[in-house]
Amino acid sequence: MSDRPHVLVVEDEWLIAEDVASDLLAAGYPVVGPVSSVAAALQLVEADKVDLALLDIQLNGETSLPVAEVLLARGTPFAFVTGFGERDVPVPFRNCKFVAKPASEAAILTAVADLASLRAAKKRS
Repeated sequence: MSDRPHVLVVEDEWLIAEDVASDLLAAGYPVVGPVSSVAAALQLVEADKVDLALLDIQLNGETSLPVAEVLLARGTPFAFVTGFGERDVPVPFRNCKFVAKPASEAAILTAVADLASLRAAKKRS
C-alpha cells in the first residue's frame, strides 16, 4: 500500500473532510490533511507531501483556486469536489475533474483512481 499516492484533502466542513479521509484511508490511500485553508494546503504542497488532491472550491470566505493554480503548475493531478460546475471557475480550470457534492464514497474513490492513473501515466512519459 505504500506505493499508493498521497492524497491532499482540502475541505472546510469538518464532517465531510473526515468522511473523505476515512474513505481514502480504508481504500489504502495515505491522506495528507485534511486541511481547511489555502495557506495550510499550500504549505503541504510546497513541502512536496502531495501526489494528488481533492479540493473543495469554497473555503471559509476564500477559494481553493490558488491551490489549484500551484497544482496545475506542478503537474499534480487534482479534482474539485464541490457544488460548483465548470462554468463557475476561471477558464484555466474548466477542463479539470469535477466531483459533484454531495459526493459518494464510490465517486471519491473513482476520482482518486482516475487521478492516480493520470499521475502514473505522467511518470512513465
